[in-house]
Formats: sequence, C-alpha cells, structure tokens
Amino acid sequence: MIRQNPELSQKPFVLITREANRVFTSALSKKAISMGFVPEMSLTDIRAAVPDILYYDLNPEQDIRCLRGLLRWASRFTPRVAREDGNNLYLDIAGASHLFGGEDRLLNEIQSQLKRFGFTVRLAIADNRSAAWGFAHYGKGRSNITGEVLRDASKDLPVEALGMSYASTNLCQRLGLKQIGSLLDLLRASLTSRIGWRDLNRIDRFFGRAADAKQFARHRERLIEERQFFDPLATNAGVETALETLLEKLCRRLLPLQQGIRKASLRLERVDHEMLSFSVEMIQPSVNIDALKRMFSYHFEQLDVGFGIDCMILAAEQTAPLSCHQLGLEDSKKHGHDETLNNLVNELSNMFGNRHVQHFSPADSHLPERAFNRRAALYAIREQSWTRPQVKRPLRLLKKPVSVLVRDKGDKKPPETVYWGGKECHLTALAGPERIAPDWWREDPEWRSGERDYWWAKTGSGAIVWLYGVSCGQTDQWFVHGLGS
Repeated sequence: MIRQNPELSQKPFVLITREANRVFTSALSKKAISMGFVPEMSLTDIRAAVPDILYYDLNPEQDIRCLRGLLRWASRFTPRVAREDGNNLYLDIAGASHLFGGEDRLLNEIQSQLKRFGFTVRLAIADNRSAAWGFAHYGKGRSNITGEVLRDASKDLPVEALGMSYASTNLCQRLGLKQIGSLLDLLRASLTSRIGWRDLNRIDRFFGRAADAKQFARHRERLIEERQFFDPLATNAGVETALETLLEKLCRRLLPLQQGIRKASLRLERVDHEMLSFSVEMIQPSVNIDALKRMFSYHFEQLDVGFGIDCMILAAEQTAPLSCHQLGLEDSKKHGHDETLNNLVNELSNMFGNRHVQHFSPADSHLPERAFNRRAALYAIREQSWTRPQVKRPLRLLKKPVSVLVRDKGDKKPPETVYWGGKECHLTALAGPERIAPDWWREDPEWRSGERDYWWAKTGSGAIVWLYGVSCGQTDQWFVHGLGS
C-alpha cells in the first residue's frame, strides 16, 4: 500500500479483514503500531481511540502476487529458493555467494535492492535454516553467523528464536529462562523432562547438532489463481462467471511462457468450510478459455453451493508447451480432423471420466487377445497405424471365449451343430484351420491347452463366427472367440 501511495508512509492506517459480523485488523503501519495498536484488534476499538484513522480492506490476492514476485526476484542470487511461513524467503546460497563477492556483499546487495523496491527486510545467514530464521526474527536487522560463533552469538536471543512450541516457550518464560543462554546452562536430562524430545530436537537443529533439512527446489512459477468473495456466490451461474475470470488471468500468465493447460483443478470453499474440488484434463495443452470453461461446466451440473461459495482456487497442475507449426495446403484438412477428434475426446473424457473413453493401438503379438493395447484416450499416442493382418480376423473379439459344445475326442473339423445361449445352432464350415500357438515364454492360464486350430463358420441364421476346439482328456471342447461379417 505504501509503495503504491507514498503519502501513507507518514500516516497511521490499518488493513482490515471481515469475518461474519466481525471486522478486525490484520496488518498495521509503523505509525499505527507506535500508537499502541496490535493485529487482531477490533476496528471499532481502534476507531474509538482514533476516529479519523485510515483503514483499507486486506487483499490476499495482492499479497500472494507480491510474494510470488519476490520469490522470482530472489532466484537471481541462487537457483534454490523457497517460501514458507508467510513472509519468510529462504535462499540456499551454498556455492553461489562468491559470485557476488562473498556473503557480506551478497547481504548488502539484497538489502539495497529491496530497500529501493520500498520493502523493509531482516536478513540472516547461518549454517542451517533454524538458526537463520531465529536471527532474522529476533537478532539484529542483519546477521552473518557461522558455526564457530553461533553459541556465543545466540546467548542473548530470546527463547522464541528457537522456534519451540507455544507451551514450551511459555513454560521457559515463566521459569525465568527468557534467553537462550539460560537454557544452555541446564543439564540435558533436566531440559528434556520439561519441554519434551520434540522441542529439544528443535534446539539441536538450531545449534547444528541435528539435521535441519529444507526442500529447496529450482524456482518454478506457481500457476495458481485465487479469489475470495465478501459476498458468497449463491448460484451456479455466479461460480461460472468467477471461473471465467480466473481462467482469463491464468491463461494470460501462460501465454508469454508459451505453455498451455494440460490438467487443471478447481477448489471451492463453501461458507460452512466444506471443500469441493473438480479437475479437468486436455489431450493437448490449451489456453482456450471457452473450451476449459466448458470442461468444468460438466461438473457444475451436480454442484451444491450450499449457503454460498466464499473462495475459489484455480491451479494449473500440469502444463506443456503449445505446439505451433506451419501448415501446408495438404495438411489443413488433416489438422482440422485431428482438432475435431481431440475436442471430442476432451468432451467425452471430462463428461464420463477418463477410464470410460479408451483408445486401441496395435501390439506386436500373434495372439488375438494380445494383438492390441488399450488405454485412456487422453494419454494415447495416435501416431501408430494399424496394418491389415495377413489373415482374416473377426470384427468383434469376445472378451472371453464362449463354450458352445463338448463332444467325444475325434474329428478335428468343426461340429455341424453347437449350443449357444441355450439354442441349437447349425454350422457350415467356411475356412480353416488356422493354427495359433501360445507364447512359450509366458505362463497364460487361458492357453494351457496348447495350440489352437481356428475355423470360420456360418450359422443357420447367417451369422459368421470364429471358433476353435481344444482337447481335454477324452473330450474335445469348442469355443466361439469372435464374430465376423
């Protein structure tokens, strides 16, 4: 607020948050703090003391956008940065400080740049995260503490710098152990009996006696858009309108990166604090707002907003580069067909679920049931082309062969009469046999009977069937495995 309105730097003002019928302060300017006001105070109490004090609504979206920008800015000093606990930024400067002339010069550079930006900052360098956090919050405005001087430098810090639980910190203060140096004089067994192993481990992490790992990662833009509503959304139409606004913001951020949404999730928080979540997936990365909104709308048909939605969070969970290439005149028709097919897969998959829309692709196997692969159409690779088999195959392969006859072992030719579905069917052999042997390297219970001789036959009603027979002891058993035309 002060950076955007410099005249506010000399005036007392507060940022307020509204919750139900209560209005309380969430942040205060230095002038307001010097007047004795603290966060969480009621705005009514503050205005009773200072009637003309300025107050503004807190904008969480602006806070998140500002912190995200600071995180991106901090990555110029080291590729390993992280944000935690609200206003804390962590930088792993191992192997990077010498590029700026050493740790002290690096601190000067960070402090001077943030000061030019209009921020107030507290900096600390230490051998571990816990010590750096303690000195940044409760030490001097700027500290560079190495392991050799850590014990002596921390003696005058308050026990709050150790990051212990509220109960342990309060207990130490009541016992008069208000500084870290007082704890260092106690026996370890005596300290453990009072604060417990968990908080004792925090002390060990502070002094480097226990591992204090922090998951740093190369900075990656968090593609999240959030919106809170002071007046909850009470209708599905209101939710769709707000979703369109979030999609516009998210896609506007993705376009300069040449990225498109592959998978997006939407979380809705109702007034009664119940969370509703939906997700959509696209077969190709997209920044088409209308298409993305339509995918989400399928979930909104059963949406129960209850007493209203007061928070919406839209996140791009998976992104991928947008495919841009020049089309020739001969490619335009194929491109239009592919785009139409992709849109159809998107619509059906998000409407009915991924597992209900599947794609078949060829597989290198001579066994009928292994001659194809099946997976969700959203993740299928459609460049594979089918080749016409050298021998005839049925149009419909049954999921499991159907037993149609058991007869005494004898003639290998197909029977003239079989029983299928409780009815007697007369067969006329058309072609065969075609011998198919099982994969000798694979144990398959369906092929334990060995080789199969397949025949094509025609029933009395005109249906074409693909059947085979196997020997089992003194009998032959015949099965229908597919239907042709």
